[in-house]
Amino acid sequence: MRGAELPWSESWAQEPLTALPETQILVITGLAILVAVARTTWNIVGYPVTIVHELGHAVAALTAGYRLRGITVNGDMSGATNYWSRGAAGTVWTLWWGYPTPAIVGVALIWAAMSGWARAALAVVIAGLFLVFLLSRSWHTVGVVLSTGVVLGLVGWFGSASVVNIVVFALGWLMIVGAVRGLWSVTRSHISRRGVSRSDAYLLGRASRLLPGPFWLLTFAIAIAACTWYAVSSIMTAVS
Repeated sequence: MRGAELPWSESWAQEPLTALPETQILVITGLAILVAVARTTWNIVGYPVTIVHELGHAVAALTAGYRLRGITVNGDMSGATNYWSRGAAGTVWTLWWGYPTPAIVGVALIWAAMSGWARAALAVVIAGLFLVFLLSRSWHTVGVVLSTGVVLGLVGWFGSASVVNIVVFALGWLMIVGAVRGLWSVTRSHISRRGVSRSDAYLLGRASRLLPGPFWLLTFAIAIAACTWYAVSSIMTAVS
């Protein structure tokens, strides 16, 4: 007897978010940005941005040939990726991929939702969460990663095409706004000199020796600004 097909067994390609009326796309965009900007909601939904930040370090470390020791996500939304490093070039490569990664992932998610590949994108996100789960080095990290994965997994398994599109699209905007918030936070740290010795830009300056922390802040800003521009322009194109 042939069993009923579940959503994950459907074709990865589906109707894109752009099939919705323009007004609905603008409303969804506005609500997603509002949730990411408001302090109350950010304190609840902001953890995935930290997870993706640390995942960026982890993947970069693996591509540099380094051995990962673990990932930690703290209650204040800070995080750390521990790895065995050797060589300045690999260290610079690994350190750089923290702050820009949420913005890059955000662009990929927004594109996927607007191109009909939201369900496939959600599967990739869950695979990344599984990697972080395996590398978790605190119970708080396990709880945050597991709860995020369960919620997204339920959306992917039971959600209709439109629900998956909306969730992936909103998650993309969460990543974009989170990347901007992270950039502002690390820039403010450098301006005030409070906790600057723990920032990725400062550590990049020490690892590269020739290029100071402000230079690396500028590279973060350029990458995040480019991703933000793409996200905004894609919405303008969709509703024009």
